This record gives sequence, structure tokens and C-alpha cells, in this order.
Amino acid sequence: MVNKFRDIYDTLKNEINEGLYNDTMVLPTEMALIERFGTSRNTVRRAIQLLNEDGLVYSVKGRGVVILERIEIDKKSFKVGNFQGLKALSADTEVEKKTIVQEFHELTVDDSLAKKISFPVGERVYLVKRLRLIDGKAMMSDTSYFKKSIVKGLNEKIIAGSIYDHIKQNLDFKIAASKSIMKVESAKDSDFKELALGKNNCVGILENAVYNDMGKLFEYTTIRYIPNEYALISFDQN
Repeated sequence: MVNKFRDIYDTLKNEINEGLYNDTMVLPTEMALIERFGTSRNTVRRAIQLLNEDGLVYSVKGRGVVILERIEIDKKSFKVGNFQGLKALSADTEVEKKTIVQEFHELTVDDSLAKKISFPVGERVYLVKRLRLIDGKAMMSDTSYFKKSIVKGLNEKIIAGSIYDHIKQNLDFKIAASKSIMKVESAKDSDFKELALGKNNCVGILENAVYNDMGKLFEYTTIRYIPNEYALISFDQN
């Protein structure tokens, strides 16, 4: 099964959130998980890596996978720098998510755009603009540029779902790293038209540059969101 590791991740995450391991504060051993789920070591490790990226666990040499005590966040949240775009909206928050594709076409990077997104002049890219509705409200909008030479075969169906699932399942490269910039700016007329800003006169902005395992920049995304509705989550470890 292609997404077996996600099934394991979902199961373990639910068990962690339900307090099943509170007595020990560690997950079962890797071998125990392999036997329980009838899968490979690599699949179990991929599931644990997702838990790690969520900030739920931390691998300690000689002790195993330690479960971190939870903190409560009183806002919807999405994770920074985990290569998931808006799919990173916290699964702990029960919300209805809908994506509206506003624009999708190819273009050639010119001098002006190259200065903005750091793609070379003459590069062919996909431009993707999407509006994100959370519980029926327009809460986020994102504008993405993907290098066509790297992210091949994009179409309307893929961008309405998950571009990252398309990359992982169909393309021959791995996502290696990202750089994120967070800031707040005064809202533009287009923000008032698109987003349910209410009395807000500013928007939160997350700019994300994503690299493949050859060090090549293949995506540049700008997300504009209602600042008092969300918390951005970053989990670092030493």
C-alpha cells in the first residue's frame, strides 16, 4: 500500500493524543511496531518521522522514541517548513477544508519575476493560485510558482488536491529542505476582496522556498492569511 506509513502515523498519533502511552512516555520499540503493523522497518521509520515533524515525539539514542508532553494552542495552526503547504493545517483541529483553484497556467520567468522568486530568467514555470476555505470562510490564499522542468505533469486535478502527494508518488526526486520567511503587512484591496478579514487591516504572510535533494529550488510560494486566526508552528531539535 502506497500510503501504509500514513496509516501507521494516523494510528500512532491518535493513540498519543488519547494518552495511551502516558505511563511510559515512549512509543513501542521499532521491532514491536513492525510486528504489529506487519510492515517494513523503513515504513515504520517514515511514520515516526512524520510524528517527529509534528513535534509529538523525539528519538533519543538508547531510550527509543520519546513522546513529548503536549501543549494546548488556542488557534488553528499550520506547520512551517514541513514541505506540505496548506495540507499542513493541523489535523488536531477539526475543520472542513476546501480548495478553490483560481488560476493555473504556464509562463516564462522575466526579469521582474526573477527578482521576486529567485528563478532564472527564461525558466518555464507553473503559476498556481488557490483560495483556502476553512469551515466555509475564505481564510488563506496562496500563490505558487513551480519549475516545470522539475515538477512535471501538473494539471487541474492535481493542484486541487495535493501537489506534494504527486511529487512523492510520481516524480523522481525527493524534497530536501525549505526556507521560510514570516511577516505581517498592511492588507491590500485584493486581500479584502478575497479573505474574510473582518476588522483586520493587515494580513499574515508566509513565504516558502523549497529545494530538492540536488539543491535546486523548485517551488516558491507566498501564503496570505488572516493573522489573528492562526498560529504558525515550527519544531526544532538539537
